[in-house]
Amino acid sequence: MQTIPSPARSLVLATAILGIGFLFVTLGGFRSASTSNSQPVEVELITLRPAQFEPAEITRPKGAFVLFIDDRSGKENSSLVLQCVKGERLRTVSLQRKKSEWNDVVDLTPGTYILQDANDSELRCQITILP
Repeated sequence: MQTIPSPARSLVLATAILGIGFLFVTLGGFRSASTSNSQPVEVELITLRPAQFEPAEITRPKGAFVLFIDDRSGKENSSLVLQCVKGERLRTVSLQRKKSEWNDVVDLTPGTYILQDANDSELRCQITILP
């Protein structure tokens, strides 16, 4: 059995440590994020599929949170709109196949909001913020 030379073994070990560190930071950052005043906030993941949003509805208490959208629709481009149920448009999000994720810290007032496909109003996710 042949042994791996010491420099090659060190390179493999360093690469493995960097890979594990990257996964730790990436997955750890996905579970929580911080606002500008370093207060931890929760993340709400919404995945756009070809025929629906997952989940189709989110209910949460008032307060800032990270809205994370993952576009797995398969479309070349997606345009999403976040608006109040009353119709006031709050955000427009454009996603492309090459950049299929979007996230931002949002702090919505209590009420009902809709995240929907700009080209298909039936494709939607309801977000309810409790008082």
